[in-house]
Amino acid sequence: MKHNNHSLHSAILLFAATLSLTAYPAYSQALSNQDKETLTRILKDNESKPPGEAVVAQVQALVEKYPQDYFARLVMGSTLDRVGMPMQAIEQYQLAVKYGPDSPKAVIELVKAEIGVGQKEAAMRLLKEADKRFPNDREIKFWMGNYYLAKGDVKQAEQTFNQIMKSGPAFFGMGTAQAEIQLRSGRAALASMLVDTDLSRNREYPLGNAVKGQALFAMRRYKQALPFLKNAYVAFPLQSDYARKFAQACIATGNVNMALEPALVALTLASRTTEPDRESQWVVATAIGQLPHDVIRAQAPPTLEKLDKQFTNGRWHYVLGEMFDFYGYHDLATTQFYRAFQCDPTQYQAAYRLANDLEMYFQQYDEARDYLSKAHALNPGNSDIADRLERLQNRLAGRNADLAWQLKDLLRKQPSPLPNNPL
Repeated sequence: MKHNNHSLHSAILLFAATLSLTAYPAYSQALSNQDKETLTRILKDNESKPPGEAVVAQVQALVEKYPQDYFARLVMGSTLDRVGMPMQAIEQYQLAVKYGPDSPKAVIELVKAEIGVGQKEAAMRLLKEADKRFPNDREIKFWMGNYYLAKGDVKQAEQTFNQIMKSGPAFFGMGTAQAEIQLRSGRAALASMLVDTDLSRNREYPLGNAVKGQALFAMRRYKQALPFLKNAYVAFPLQSDYARKFAQACIATGNVNMALEPALVALTLASRTTEPDRESQWVVATAIGQLPHDVIRAQAPPTLEKLDKQFTNGRWHYVLGEMFDFYGYHDLATTQFYRAFQCDPTQYQAAYRLANDLEMYFQQYDEARDYLSKAHALNPGNSDIADRLERLQNRLAGRNADLAWQLKDLLRKQPSPLPNNPL
């Protein structure tokens, strides 16, 4: 539910920000010249490197000093974006639009952030409003072209970029845009060359890194693609394609230790609207199958805990549980089936697989019987579940008289991997 509430909160802020393009009066607290110079320098530095903790704290202090200044909010958004907090950055950009309705820059940064996290329709609504208010702003039209690219409309994007080129000189970002058009048209080598126009000016440019990495990946030059894809993954942590390609490049170049986190991210993102795709499943399975057990146990739980706070659907939990079971990580599998059932209490398969693992690998018979009962109640016509439940109930009825069973359990029984009192 946290993710849904956060999405609702973001939607409310976005609605307010969209209204601000026409409804709010231009208002901004007066920045001192010194503070404005500080924020301008930080904004410029953010283009080439992620800010450190001291810089983040400095910007936060200036936001608290000027809470209704659009430029302070704009720099705060940029700073959060560069430290890998895109959703929080969007909230700051929305406030920048609210407090600076006469600033196309605030709208552009918000649009870039929306596209970066996959909120394409929200970005387009903002762009249309901004285009009406700033009809002669070439950069807003440029981002309309980028929106068409993100949506997959290559023809419309190309027409938009051609109009911009005819109306004035090229500016930073055009090389990347033209490169992406070539990449979408299957001309990866040409795309790789065109994007260098922007990367030669700013090696850290996130979109440039994304296009360069994908172009090299398409040419099977995985070793060269790896650093670019890593930069794209860090800059756009909610883009499944970047996460998946980065994980694949890690595996292809033998850097499997770096593959697990982006592979799990790709699987999770791929399940937001439908079942996880086969390619994402393959990447996760390959990483789990190749990594040593101690690496899996060190890396998987914190990554899954972080993902679990952002995404509440149970599809990826169930699929991941199956993979963990296959490779012998039954404790991790059990917790994933448990989370899948928590997210969707109608998913009888999750309850059934959870009961199976609790009985077979942890000898937690009472918990297993309870989850089998839940699975049977959800799908009473399933003979496998009904037979399994009846068999377990009969066994438990005679357990006190079965000394061999009790001794066997005494030697091998493990504590339940589930939280206390999960039912």
